[in-house]
Amino acid sequence: MGYAEKTETMEFQERDRGEREVTFQLIEHIGVISENKGWQRELNVVSWNSMQPKFDIRDWDEDHEHMRKGLTLTKGELRELRNILKDMDLSKTPVPETACRRKKKETATITAAEKQALSEGFTEQVPF
Repeated sequence: MGYAEKTETMEFQERDRGEREVTFQLIEHIGVISENKGWQRELNVVSWNSMQPKFDIRDWDEDHEHMRKGLTLTKGELRELRNILKDMDLSKTPVPETACRRKKKETATITAAEKQALSEGFTEQVPF
C-alpha cells in the first residue's frame, strides 16, 4: 500500500525529554514484529515533524498515542538491511535461544510481511 492509497492517517504530538514538541503522522502500518506487555514493536511508514516519510521500527502502545525510542530508515537503508539479513546465517549468529523463539501458532501461518519478503527475493525462512 503506497502513501496515496492510505485512507486513514493519525497525527499526534509528543514531547521528548527536552520538552520540544515532536509531531508525527503514521502514513502506513506495515506489520507487527513482536508484542510485550501492551506494547507492539512495529514496522511503519512515518513522517516525523512534517518531514519526508521514512520506514520506522519502534514500540507503540495499543492506540498509537505513545511510543518508545526507535529507528528510522530511508528506503535505501531498508533495502541494504534486507540484503544484509538475506546473506546472514542466523544459525551461526550467537543470540540467546530465548530471544529468538517463536510461538508455535506464529510459525503455522505465513504473515503478510513474510509473503512480501518472499516476493522480494527472500527464498528461505529465517531459522527462529
